[in-house]
Amino acid sequence: MKIELWGTYPPPIGGVSIHVYRLIHNLHKLDSEIVLKDFGSGNSGFSYVKSVKSKWWEFLRLLFVSPKIIHLHSNNIKAFLLLYLFGSKHQIGITIHNKNLVKIKSGLQKCIVRCFLKKVSFIILNDEDYKNALINKFHCKKDKIHILPAFLPPIEAEYKGLDDDILDFRKQHHFLLSANAYKLRLEDGVDVYGLDLLIKLVEELKRRKIDVGLIFCLPTIGNLEYYQKCLSVIEAQGLHNDIYIIQRPLINGFEVWKLSDLFIRPTFTDIEGLSVKEALFCGTPAIASDVCKRPLEAIIFKNRDFDDLLSKVLEIFNNKKKKEICVTPNDDTTRSILSIYNSIRR
Repeated sequence: MKIELWGTYPPPIGGVSIHVYRLIHNLHKLDSEIVLKDFGSGNSGFSYVKSVKSKWWEFLRLLFVSPKIIHLHSNNIKAFLLLYLFGSKHQIGITIHNKNLVKIKSGLQKCIVRCFLKKVSFIILNDEDYKNALINKFHCKKDKIHILPAFLPPIEAEYKGLDDDILDFRKQHHFLLSANAYKLRLEDGVDVYGLDLLIKLVEELKRRKIDVGLIFCLPTIGNLEYYQKCLSVIEAQGLHNDIYIIQRPLINGFEVWKLSDLFIRPTFTDIEGLSVKEALFCGTPAIASDVCKRPLEAIIFKNRDFDDLLSKVLEIFNNKKKKEICVTPNDDTTRSILSIYNSIRR
């Protein structure tokens, strides 16, 4: 059986697309027949990354092609429905990259998700607690769920070096923070990626006479109104020289984390936070909110608790000798996924 990954190849750049990027290249080294169907912008330059010209036709043609294994990397409800309707003769699996499914309130959407997850051949996620939440809400079968770390180390092609604007900003600040967001988004009025906390943090550290700078990688703006509000706050507080929002795709964001003194992941919701593991992999300390299971090496602060975040940042700043950190993945995620494919091949 043919094996296809279905997802987005960068750009746009985010935790999911970076995971897909690394996974397809790693898998191709082990099995050159595996391809990625790219539902993004296309033009990857690799023969095994196939740009999808018509999304609707890609689903409809499943009725006419030979059975294959499809590994979906999306939480799109429409994709669930179309795969359920047209993919009955195929082996379908999914990697779930966030916790949005258990937040669904619509009865119809819950029914679609339940039917799809009960049909799939495998479900991959990284969190045991979330596994239990999915089982309770959607009645998934336990033996179909595989707990695997989503972090894959950067591949050689990602090491591109950083542009002069980033290097110059580094030189201008003694204590450099970095953070990122796929795109700015509010959930129940709360900043999902915590840019508001970071702006407040820089303001407070400057008040304490700390020469601090923040690089915030934002490949896609998302909520334009909120983005402009954040820019207004930065300007009003006189932080325009101390907060640099990089509003362009950076596939090598991990090189920004490596350049930094501290990486921060103040997310309101998360399932893993690949950038946290990237920072630790690069030897940079990382602080992250307590909304999900984090690496043992990460420093945890209470979700949306600014005082706790501030105290953890000051603790690192006041530690004169930088702690040496390097996280090496202890599970071969790529080979484990290939093993799952082989277990369901007909």
